[in-house]
Amino acid sequence: MSRTAALPDAWEPKVRAVLASVRPDLARRPLRPLGAGHESVALLLDAESDTYVLRFPRGETGAASIAREARLLPELAGTLGVPIPRFAFTAPNPLGPGSFCCYPIVPGESLDEEDWHARGLLDEPETARRVAELIEAIHAFPVERARELGVPEVDLRARHTRELPRVHAEVVPLLPPDEARRLVAAYERYLGDDGNFVAPPTLIHADLSLDHLLVDGTRITGLIDFGDVRIGDPDYDLCYLWPETNPAFVRRLQEHRGRRLDARLEGKLRFWELADPVSDVLYGIEHGMPDVRDEGVDLLTTLLAP
Repeated sequence: MSRTAALPDAWEPKVRAVLASVRPDLARRPLRPLGAGHESVALLLDAESDTYVLRFPRGETGAASIAREARLLPELAGTLGVPIPRFAFTAPNPLGPGSFCCYPIVPGESLDEEDWHARGLLDEPETARRVAELIEAIHAFPVERARELGVPEVDLRARHTRELPRVHAEVVPLLPPDEARRLVAAYERYLGDDGNFVAPPTLIHADLSLDHLLVDGTRITGLIDFGDVRIGDPDYDLCYLWPETNPAFVRRLQEHRGRRLDARLEGKLRFWELADPVSDVLYGIEHGMPDVRDEGVDLLTTLLAP
């Protein structure tokens, strides 16, 4: 969650009223905004013995994510070597649809990409190994059990095939002609190569970025933000680390996993690096958020420049 928390009027008495009904000991404790994403907004609650995160879905997609996490995370937590969110409770959402969740804050500090580089954390010998272990543990979770718990499966070929007409109609007109041609060509190369879609699907975090890996000093101490968890291409769990780190780091990470950073994987990662801001542009257009649209266009123009 990186955007400013946008809270509705009179949010605090509504939240405190629900807390009073489910956890009276928390109802009068200090509350403060933590941040917001497209699908949810989060508060921090300071209790006597712990600090809690309260996450409130903004729409039906966010509500479905929290319900899914409530089923999956208790089983997944026991398979990972670091803490992840463990819901203390869920309760009816006073600020929107579905239920909100409350969990003790996961230990560690969330750092942005610049801080990871400035602190030299990517050069620490244990960092790539630890991230590799986390990815492998998530991917090892039984796929059939994930399906039973309601984790949806994503077909990236179908998703980006459906997306391509919107790219032509809505994104291409916003780009310089040469960059627009390169973007369409990237989609066509990715979608036209059958080898990009042969990996057996696994459970994936699907939002594995540096700011979701919590750290204390040089140690990774937690992993957060499982709202996008899916069953899909295991390579997708590298798609945010690729632009945020560097090829050398991803190569080391792959070596710890007993795998290679080969030309095919690099091609997929370079495509997903483009597809992410495309999604932001389309989201910004669809939801009337010109700042999100324009940030996506700016990033695409930079990535597609010769």
